[in-house]
Amino acid sequence: MKKATLPDFKGKVVSVGIATDNYGYAINSPHWENQGGRLFLIGEVPSYGSVRGWADGAVRAVAWDQVTDYYVFDSLNDFIKRQVRFNRKK
Repeated sequence: MKKATLPDFKGKVVSVGIATDNYGYAINSPHWENQGGRLFLIGEVPSYGSVRGWADGAVRAVAWDQVTDYYVFDSLNDFIKRQVRFNRKK
């Protein structure tokens, strides 16, 4: 069997959906870590990556086995630009 490879998200912003939640969780330039026998995607919460900015700059870790879908943005600037444009439409 061929070994599964994990995507390299270096320099990207990834927004993940979680099976038990309706929100997207953004992570800036995440990397992979095994913790307690589980695979996590870990990185920093980017600007505009949390409601009212309360967690911006904090470390976010998401268990990969709980992820249902994800979006990849080419850069932090791309992610922020899209968030600002979306929030103006509300």
